[in-house]
Amino acid sequence: MVLGHFGGGGLLGGEFKLDEVRAHQALTRLAGDLSKAAGRKRSATEAAQGVLAVVNTNMERALRRISVERGHDPREFALLPFGGAGGLHAVELARALRIPEIIAPTAAGALSAIGVLTADVVKDQSRTVMLEIKPGVEVTLERAFAEMERSARATLRREGFAESRQRRERSLAMRYKGQSFELEIKKTSGDIGAAFHRAHLARYGYAQKANSIEVVSARLRSIGVVEKLRQHRLPVSHRERVAKPVSHIEVFLDGKRVRAGIYRRDELPAAAKLRAPCIVTEYSSTTLIPSGVQARVDKYGNLIIRLERLSA
Repeated sequence: MVLGHFGGGGLLGGEFKLDEVRAHQALTRLAGDLSKAAGRKRSATEAAQGVLAVVNTNMERALRRISVERGHDPREFALLPFGGAGGLHAVELARALRIPEIIAPTAAGALSAIGVLTADVVKDQSRTVMLEIKPGVEVTLERAFAEMERSARATLRREGFAESRQRRERSLAMRYKGQSFELEIKKTSGDIGAAFHRAHLARYGYAQKANSIEVVSARLRSIGVVEKLRQHRLPVSHRERVAKPVSHIEVFLDGKRVRAGIYRRDELPAAAKLRAPCIVTEYSSTTLIPSGVQARVDKYGNLIIRLERLSA
């Protein structure tokens, strides 16, 4: 609010009013404490920027934990922010992790609720087997999977899912003999030992190909497929490629006061390009688009944001 990133004084399409005066008072008190600690005067704006930097750092750390620390390169993915405030942090997080593209979905603030309504029904089962990889192991594994599949098939049928609306995914929990942790391997037949070596190399940077491998458990995920919502396409504007903001506002970005355009999400047609820096408002969320990025609307209303300059 103090930095102007909401694009105005209210949320939920202006229905939920925010108190800008009290927000400034709160950050002014924090700025006073910071001034005493730093030995120089700090403003409410500087305090707000410091809070935001700490928040972004914590979120960046969480993203690294589920990507880099699991052997995934963030540069090979797109970032999908959700929740009412996800779009306010997305570009800074993408820059920190060098993620080249952001997909900001429509109705981001209600995305979790939509997911609950349309999510498939999932049943997870696990059978401990403790098998060393050697000839004949596949027969034992197939028997374990067949038993679990019979049980899951009957359970989903009782919940109203015909066989045609059921899917199953097999996996194995495997480890080198003597390890106290396992890796989940999707390959469950053929040369599963080689698949485990590759997964261990990708996750930890090495593979001990001379070591014995154990299958700790056979895992089965059974899915009852729920009918999905239809995706509605937006009308495409052929007259004006660059959308015109409905208004402008002074905001603080990258430590500077800049003039940013305000767009209303529900008024943007497909293929519209946005002029950065800008703020995109909608009923359930806000998206902050600073300078140095390209933003457009796709045919389903998603905001596609591409970072122009990323360090190697």
